[in-house]
Amino acid sequence: MKDKFNTILLIILIVIIIFLGWRIGSIKNSNADAVEALKKSIIMNDSLTKEADGRYAKLVNYYNTENDLKGQLKDSNIELYKVIKKEGEKILSLTNAIVTLQGQISEGTGNINPTDTNKIDLSLKYPNDKDPFINWVGSVDRTSAYYKGEWTFGKLPLQVVLTEEKRGIWKSRLIGPDWLKVDSMTVNSLPADKYSDLTPRKIQFLVGGGYIRSLTNGNSAIGVGAGVNLYDKHNILLNVNTNQEIGINYYYKFQTFKKNK
Repeated sequence: MKDKFNTILLIILIVIIIFLGWRIGSIKNSNADAVEALKKSIIMNDSLTKEADGRYAKLVNYYNTENDLKGQLKDSNIELYKVIKKEGEKILSLTNAIVTLQGQISEGTGNINPTDTNKIDLSLKYPNDKDPFINWVGSVDRTSAYYKGEWTFGKLPLQVVLTEEKRGIWKSRLIGPDWLKVDSMTVNSLPADKYSDLTPRKIQFLVGGGYIRSLTNGNSAIGVGAGVNLYDKHNILLNVNTNQEIGINYYYKFQTFKKNK
């Protein structure tokens, strides 16, 4: 009678553990869905932010599929789309930005050409004389207003920095010279878990064995077992050992949170 009671009690405990594991998983999935909905709302309502002269930030929309990115690239740059399709490459992210140069007023005087006094030599530089990005060197004829000169350009340093906030939202920054103005910028990307084709299966099979030793009578046994892993969280194992015992076990995998450094 006692053995029967213990067996029933053990079965009840196993059922309770399985139910608690399922319930915890359900609550965590519900919370995760709520967090994702909040993230998506924040990202969709985000606008381009000017953090400083020449530095602009925009949250990354990582709720895109690969087909979304392909369609966006096809609409904006058909030639590059064809190249990527031909090479069999996978689009991970797509950034579109419109930039302009800040306007400014310049004034000064030219130099009268020593060999032809009808010409005024000019050397125009933007944004400054020390480190110009745009140069125009030429001359203007004072009688006919005819001008002729050469445009030359310096280097345009640009830097893109992608960061992740503590709340799991990605932010992309476009950084350039102080006189660079970003009128608009969008950054579309695949979700982080889609960057790799390796995704866990919903059902995985487990097999193994072990050594068992009683703490009371000193008996030992060798056991083997097999089971299934469901959704990378629920583990159900069936095992037998040389003491002619059979058992079933359930284990729930709690999520391990990554510590932000």
